[in-house]
Amino acid sequence: MTHPQEKVLNTFHYNGITVDFVKWNDTIWCGKIGYAENNTDEPDVEAIANNAMKIFPNITPNQREKNWEVCISLNYLSHERPNGVMFGFLVETDDQPHEYDIIKIASATYMKINICDETFRALGVEPWTGGIPPYEWVGEILAPKFGYTYGEDTLPIIEYYLHHEKDGHIELCHLYVPIKQSHTI
Repeated sequence: MTHPQEKVLNTFHYNGITVDFVKWNDTIWCGKIGYAENNTDEPDVEAIANNAMKIFPNITPNQREKNWEVCISLNYLSHERPNGVMFGFLVETDDQPHEYDIIKIASATYMKINICDETFRALGVEPWTGGIPPYEWVGEILAPKFGYTYGEDTLPIIEYYLHHEKDGHIELCHLYVPIKQSHTI
């Protein structure tokens, strides 16, 4: 499934799964963010999630995208800035209730896979059970096979969840990892 915000630049096939190289336009995300206290530790993801859950049911973001939510991992491709996590939503405006944090992400290219049983089997990896998103599956297994490498370390890693409209269960989870074409000298 292609998200309306993205443009597929190339599609690859690997062991029965589809891997898309996509470009996202500028985006605005609204939610709750937290960072680690230093450049080596993980942020307190449980505390950030709990903080988000205190406001999400009570304060609706302006012009929020319907049925989608996001977990954005910030600075995980850098060792020079503290790791951070944002739980939230894609929105059309940065005019949001003051309880929300806002991040704007410039247009960028990502490699996208679905996080699902089919992907685990195709890659020969253990199923992901939560925590830090398995961005190495893209950056270290798939990207090099197709002539790509990790992109800018200022760009986030994005877990993007689509919920069923009627009962709210997760229909799919896309993993977006910033990627750029490799340059050989």
